[in-house]
Amino acid sequence: MGKIAEEMGFNKTKDEKVKAYCAKCVLETNHQVLQSVDCNGSEVVGYYQKMPETIDWSNNYQIIQCCGCDTISFRHRNWCSENQGQIGPDMWDDGSSSQLYPHRSNATRPIHDFYSVPSGLRRIYCEAIECFNGKLPTLCAAGLRAIIEGVCADQNISDGPVEINKKDGSTAVQRKKTLQGKIAGLSEKGILSQQYAAIFHEHRFLGNDAVHELSKPTYKELSLATDIVEHMLESLYEVPQKADDLRGLRLKRSEKLKK
Repeated sequence: MGKIAEEMGFNKTKDEKVKAYCAKCVLETNHQVLQSVDCNGSEVVGYYQKMPETIDWSNNYQIIQCCGCDTISFRHRNWCSENQGQIGPDMWDDGSSSQLYPHRSNATRPIHDFYSVPSGLRRIYCEAIECFNGKLPTLCAAGLRAIIEGVCADQNISDGPVEINKKDGSTAVQRKKTLQGKIAGLSEKGILSQQYAAIFHEHRFLGNDAVHELSKPTYKELSLATDIVEHMLESLYEVPQKADDLRGLRLKRSEKLKK
């Protein structure tokens, strides 16, 4: 290990304009650096013809503001001389890379406000989306499966009819307490249509593959699965509540007209 030299300054990059993805504008926009903490360092790693060879780096910790919608966020820009010429995720040709907080890109999914969804289910849903945006596909798949389990519990579904293949080649229907049985139970009680039940069996397989088989799902699979879960939460919880609210407003209006 050679000699390390490092210095810290404040607002060296203040007022700079940088390109960053804005979740509110839903595209890359100009951002202005409002405040920054700027660190530069170097380490002597050897000598060539009596001249020191060094590894140099810098870190810029910046509070940035979108020039379009004024949204404020945080950006960390890192540069290292060893990375020059390398190309990778969020890395530029000069060896620098940047990370935005909260994490976001054009693939970032927004977290929808499901006000009528039970709090436990809403928490799992938020965690699943955080896993999707945080590039944790296995945990995201497990979270989506957990939402289906949670819906079954909330609807008091503990089992359901499952068709099984017998050794003699015939089929029979048995009631099972597995997730497969619970999904069938949702359909049996009319909470889900048969078409929806078949779709949620795909969720079950996705979660099984991720958790039990250690198979990594693709982000395209997860994105489609999340679309379906969000549609289910909207249909089961949000739409009925909106219908009740609409009915209440209509009755109030009718009462005013009678006066």
